[in-house]
Amino acid sequence: MAVQEDVEFKTADGITLRGRIYAAGERGPGVVMSPGFNAVKELAGVPATAAAFQEAGITALVYDPRTVGLSDGEPRNDINPFREIDDLSDALTFLSSHASVDSRQGVGLWGMSLGGATAMCAAALDPRARFVIAVAPATEYTHNAVKLSSVLAKAVKDRESRVKGNEPFYVPMLNAKGENPAGFNLGMDREAGMRLLGMQDESDSLKAALAPNHVNRTTVGTYRNLLLWEPRHMWKYLEKTAVMFLVPENDHLIGRDAQLRHYELLPGPKRLHVQGGVGHMDVLEGPSQPLVHQLQVEFVQDALAGRVSK
Repeated sequence: MAVQEDVEFKTADGITLRGRIYAAGERGPGVVMSPGFNAVKELAGVPATAAAFQEAGITALVYDPRTVGLSDGEPRNDINPFREIDDLSDALTFLSSHASVDSRQGVGLWGMSLGGATAMCAAALDPRARFVIAVAPATEYTHNAVKLSSVLAKAVKDRESRVKGNEPFYVPMLNAKGENPAGFNLGMDREAGMRLLGMQDESDSLKAALAPNHVNRTTVGTYRNLLLWEPRHMWKYLEKTAVMFLVPENDHLIGRDAQLRHYELLPGPKRLHVQGGVGHMDVLEGPSQPLVHQLQVEFVQDALAGRVSK
């Protein structure tokens, strides 16, 4: 019987992160899994992917990023990619000590969307990571230039207010139209956004649950952080780490072609799969799910055996 265990662990700066271990039946390799922007571990096919790794003998740790879901961190829903990179390394430390993991067989990182890009950065800095799977990696964000000056002005006022001891300013991650009110493209087309918002509590849009423990809001300061997010210079440090890109054909975040350009920058062993007919939010779900699960499992097995070529 498959074993799932709710766990918590500390980061180097003392934040408690909470998640779930999908323990393999026998001691073996492991993978740390991080969801996307302001996402909890239950969203967008992440649990099913963790279960596929578990069935293949690879123990998976999925967790809510800091300030999100069940994990600690203040202010809530304040998304900072640079802190999430450090947290991935601490999660790798925790997973490596788990009874079901033999780190000598190999451990690695997995991430979706923003989590895919932060996983690549973490692997570039942490030689323990033998492999990375980047699912629809958010290696760059686009934004509405007209709205940007207003967003930055609000972010400055927010910092002024917080210096005085006030709570941070919040905005919905998605508004009632399925759009990001700060003008950032977070990877969802309107149809996907409205599908998620079908679970919304209409009485309070800032507390709408898009998945268990998810809150449909972010700090205004989050978008200041995203303007600083340009991680492509880190790819050159992935010379020895095997990287898989799982790219949705119809991705509305940075687009398939832009993701392929980032893939071409990778200097080390790598593997690419473009999944036809899917978008950013459904690449791990729907009819293609068995195939993408199989491809990811095979990549981990090949990466640990040295069978992924440059």
